[in-house]
Amino acid sequence: MKVEFLIIGQGLAGSTLAVELLRRGKSVLVVDRQDAGSSSRVAAGLVTPLTGKGLNPGWRQDEYLTRADAYYRGLEKESGRKFYHQTPVVRLFGTEKEHKKWQGKGASHNRWAHDIERIEGAIKVDHGGIEMPDGAWLDTLVFLQAVKDLLLDAGAWREGHFSQDDVVLEGGQVGWQDVTADQLILCQGAYGLNGVENEGGWFRDVPHRSAKGEILSLWVGGLDETKRYHCHGWLAPRGGGMWKAGANYDWENLNSTPTEAGKAEVLEKLRTWLDEDAVPMEVIEHEAGVRPIIRNSRPVIGFHPEMPNVGFFNGLGSKGSLMAPAVADSFAAFLCGECELDDELALKF
Repeated sequence: MKVEFLIIGQGLAGSTLAVELLRRGKSVLVVDRQDAGSSSRVAAGLVTPLTGKGLNPGWRQDEYLTRADAYYRGLEKESGRKFYHQTPVVRLFGTEKEHKKWQGKGASHNRWAHDIERIEGAIKVDHGGIEMPDGAWLDTLVFLQAVKDLLLDAGAWREGHFSQDDVVLEGGQVGWQDVTADQLILCQGAYGLNGVENEGGWFRDVPHRSAKGEILSLWVGGLDETKRYHCHGWLAPRGGGMWKAGANYDWENLNSTPTEAGKAEVLEKLRTWLDEDAVPMEVIEHEAGVRPIIRNSRPVIGFHPEMPNVGFFNGLGSKGSLMAPAVADSFAAFLCGECELDDELALKF
């Protein structure tokens, strides 16, 4: 089989890149091992305009949010499936210091949020909060299946386990099993960064700090499902009384095995601002995955310095749903000779 691009990994990075290359008329094969514990499959897919202790907008947020919205809605129409959901985000202030920090923000932040003084129901609001109308979430499982079906229709998808030991690089071509490609693009998330159970390979020396996160699926009774809530941790509606809750950061145990300690940590965070006597909760499912985090929590694209036809798209981290479409478009444009590589995204060992 001969293709122009062999893409390894059908998470957010591999999926968005493959779609952009197909739209440009390129021949593609995506190989994925269908790992249920991959970060893209476990991820809650949250798009949150103001994040972190500093309550700051994401990098390139104006551009990336607009492009993500257009990308996902376009693919929804093409696939006939719904996977991108706009949901306002409520951020509760845990302390008066957080409230005062928000009050000191400039007018640019008012573009993304407005003050709220009280919330009806069982949520404890001692220091006020803000609401972000432009919040959203990507149902990553539905999205990944929609892309997989698109790739299958194009004869561009295969299940398989990739090992760099099986790759032959000669004559300016990449050989892997029965496939010959002009370019090999690795979109393996934490596995490609030596960040899960000591896997990794050609790009393991890229500076990174991957982190395991644990997420719960909960049944929660009597809570307003039209909004997502953040304070210590977060609680995101999924309909019918079902919610996703998370998340923790474990920098040491980089595997996809859920732990009792992780579950307890997530639940304890929720109990600091949710009245459990008024809203009963039941844990339905418990998952874990490893986020691929590279410099400044920004994605990275480029090629190996010693192997010019071995590429890399990684580091989407916790903002992958927001950033993936625009970064994939930028990388696809570079791969197709339409532009230079974006220096702020460029891989640097």
